[in-house]
Amino acid sequence: MEGPLSGKNKVNHPRGETAHGHPWAVFFYGRRYFKKLRYTIKFLAIFKTPYLTNKFPNPLIDMPLTRIPSMVHLRFNCILFFLLGHLCMAQQEILTEIIHTDAKKEVIEQKIDAFFASHTKDMSPRELADCYHDVGNKWYHEQWWDTGEESDIEKAIYYTQKALEIKSGLKDLEKGSLDNTRFNLGVFYSLKGEIYKARNTFLHISNKGSDVEWIQKARLELGYNYLTTGDFYKALNQFSEVTLLHAGVPTSPSTSPYIIDIDAQILVAETYAEMDLKEFSNEIRLNLKKADSLIGRYKEADKQYRRRIDHLEGNRLIENGSYEQAIAKHKRVLKDSMDLGPRDIANIHSSIGYSHLKLKNYDQALIHLKKANSLVEDFSLPYENLGDFYLDQNNYEKALYHYQKAIVLSTDGRKGIRFDELPSVEDLELASEKIVLLGHVIAKANGWLKFYEYDKNKDHLDHALKTFALADQLVDIIRSESTEYQSKLFWREKGASLYAKAVQACYLLDKPKEAYYYMERNKALLLLEDVSVEQAKELAQLPQKTIEREFRLKQNIYLSENELRNLEPTSESSLDSVRQRVYESKRIYNAFSDSLAAAFPDYANIKKQVRLLSHTDFISDYISEDEAVLQYILNEEQGYGLLTSSEQSTFFKLDDVKKLNDQLIVLYGQLTDLTTSRDELTRFNTLSHQIFNQLVPETVHETIKGKKLTLITDYILQQIPFEAFVTDLENLTYLIENTEIRYAYSMSYLNAKKQVSSKAKNDFLAIAPITFNTLELPELVFSKSEVEEAERIFPGKRLMNQEATKARFLEQVNDYNIIHLSTHADIGEENDPWIAFSDEKMFLNEVYATKNQADIVVLSACNTSIGELKKGEGAMSLARGFFHSGAKSVVSSLWSTNDKSSKELMVAFYQGLDEGLTKSAALRKAKIDYINKYRGSSISPAYWSALIIIGDNIPIRPAHNQWSYILYIVLGTLLALVLYLLVKRREHLS
Repeated sequence: MEGPLSGKNKVNHPRGETAHGHPWAVFFYGRRYFKKLRYTIKFLAIFKTPYLTNKFPNPLIDMPLTRIPSMVHLRFNCILFFLLGHLCMAQQEILTEIIHTDAKKEVIEQKIDAFFASHTKDMSPRELADCYHDVGNKWYHEQWWDTGEESDIEKAIYYTQKALEIKSGLKDLEKGSLDNTRFNLGVFYSLKGEIYKARNTFLHISNKGSDVEWIQKARLELGYNYLTTGDFYKALNQFSEVTLLHAGVPTSPSTSPYIIDIDAQILVAETYAEMDLKEFSNEIRLNLKKADSLIGRYKEADKQYRRRIDHLEGNRLIENGSYEQAIAKHKRVLKDSMDLGPRDIANIHSSIGYSHLKLKNYDQALIHLKKANSLVEDFSLPYENLGDFYLDQNNYEKALYHYQKAIVLSTDGRKGIRFDELPSVEDLELASEKIVLLGHVIAKANGWLKFYEYDKNKDHLDHALKTFALADQLVDIIRSESTEYQSKLFWREKGASLYAKAVQACYLLDKPKEAYYYMERNKALLLLEDVSVEQAKELAQLPQKTIEREFRLKQNIYLSENELRNLEPTSESSLDSVRQRVYESKRIYNAFSDSLAAAFPDYANIKKQVRLLSHTDFISDYISEDEAVLQYILNEEQGYGLLTSSEQSTFFKLDDVKKLNDQLIVLYGQLTDLTTSRDELTRFNTLSHQIFNQLVPETVHETIKGKKLTLITDYILQQIPFEAFVTDLENLTYLIENTEIRYAYSMSYLNAKKQVSSKAKNDFLAIAPITFNTLELPELVFSKSEVEEAERIFPGKRLMNQEATKARFLEQVNDYNIIHLSTHADIGEENDPWIAFSDEKMFLNEVYATKNQADIVVLSACNTSIGELKKGEGAMSLARGFFHSGAKSVVSSLWSTNDKSSKELMVAFYQGLDEGLTKSAALRKAKIDYINKYRGSSISPAYWSALIIIGDNIPIRPAHNQWSYILYIVLGTLLALVLYLLVKRREHLS
């Protein structure tokens, strides 16, 4: 009998509970699963901070369990095939009898081998293929299911490959037969952890399959496959395509179009939740609602899918602060928990306990958290929640004890627990669930901060700072070797919480030098996340074999770490033996990473971490009598500023941050309004002055007057031009009038760009499409004259009108010292920024894939610095894309600018550069000239303050003039030498 992963259905696994092993509301049943992977199953239990959980299974160890749903669903189909009598051939009957014989495994496998030895020549190709299909599925796959032995899944793959090879050459197969076998092969690859082989197999079905139902199932598997490697948008695309095929799937007794569609809708919601529960709350809610409506049409699916929907909706409600509703949803899950495993139930109790804790229902919180602990003693998440519980009771030592217990359970559970201790870096490296561990460590650090707020004992701050330092080290370990893929939003949220709190501890201890370090670390982490690991591989065009090898080496690290965690040692030597395997797997991976960087420098460049500029070098290289640096770290809850100058360091706290952020949003709205009336301008000036006084204390303002100021801003501040702040309301003076300003993403990033030497052959390249007929964008009337006047100052090449194509730009971008783009740009749909050429748009990822050697890139376009606004991240912008691809500095716009005023400012800016001014001085002069020209009118800063300079600040030296400079130097040297010789000769003669 041929069937989709058919065989003995030993445990009743409702399809909905285990669908794809997805991270939310995933429930695994039966002792054998916990026996096989006792500590490796990852669950989403909303606890203190949802982002700290392992949101989806590791593709390595958890993969076998992640595939359970498909196998279960397909088994149901197979049983029905049995009942319908599809097995009608004598040889297959013999094989089925052998497989179902009540004998030892070794005996049955000998009989299987004998069967093929005796009957292979007697069977038709179709019969033989069906037998290979069945023995791979019904026997070896089932044996793996029971024992977890790798040899069984390898044999399942071997026989399924043989079946596929035969079927591929047959023309008269039943509909779906070939797709069925190929689908099984993809599932078996997944069970073995061969993610990329599984991906290619499912892609083949998706692109070339003939049966719509199998195509749908393959796309579900493919979507989950992308999730395991962090390709969230590719996963969403696959799940969305499944729902589009809904109408083409025939209803049968064994399946329903609604089953697959329900699964796909929930998977879309789960993917958005993986990306960020709060950011994508609406998308999650809408897709769960769609799934729920489909359940109403297919009643049998109700029990199977309700848990996933209720669990995820409960998690979403927690993240949005609707704790009572979340409790109701999670209690619905518990109501139908007869066939849930103990860890699943503990997970839900922990979530309910957390919600009660947020509602100050302490008695109920304690009941549920202790229930979670009693169900699974080594489950670390409830202990962190208990830490929060005791923190609320002002029982700080008990709170710290429970945080420490969570840490110990996540590292080496054999160690004793002392609340004032921390694990070693070695413990961190050996931990298998590092993402969860990171949450525990940060929670403990925050516990120490709360303890200080209670009794003002500064020793607690020292403990907090040491704990934050450990969390910082753990971030590096996770980033360098972990297979626990997390979204960009996860790291932005994590960086904002970790590093802002660390800066708070530095502020309370008056340690500006340490604060500088954590501010830089925050930026370094976020800069790495502009391009995901998978995007970096595509952009650098890594060979598939290299990608798969990197994955396998990371897989080996996780497997060895997990083995160490699960080990019940008989002696210290047995522990050391497993530890050595962990170290050896890491050594091999590090050696591979080094060779990868050498062989594929583009990939290494995209993902490498910028070397942190030490505080000593920062002071010596960037601080002088006329140069100062003002850094900020800001999020929704807190903010700090740090001014470093030759006179002093001023470390200050921003008060009432929530109100400040609200005011900044209002100010940005006023700044971007080009139709401001006089009354509205007056209101802007008042608000601007108020915000300035909070962001720039008087002592800081007095220090930066007359200096060259480098600004490193954060969060909403990245969208505000400081030049436009009103410093004197009575005389209406702007900050730009007494301070020269440039911006930088971080001092370390600025320093790294400083080390790069450009060797562009030509001076000036200007791109001005002017009209955008194919893109349906408005004409930019003044861009033609803007480019023409700029080229008169810096002679070069112009690509205008229909010549300003994307292809022409890509051909020449690497050859010019100054690149000027006068065009349209925008943040795009789903915050994917683009810049327009005459024929098509170029998106941010494509910008990263280009190379340029420009001293400066000028983006005279609307919205070129605006991107998605995130904590600690700010503008995920085209400007940074051009930086990454080689530019040393970028002029870009913070909002849609006025075409005429932009042209006026640009021409004045180039004139200043031609006069030898620094880039920031040239832009400052252009803006001040504009202010003075229109002073007294109702023209607001919206017209002149949108353009900012980011990065390197040295004057521009045109490439064609460099030889002139060299010639002048040589001639000057020769003249000086001649004069010297003449003087010497006169002295000699006299």
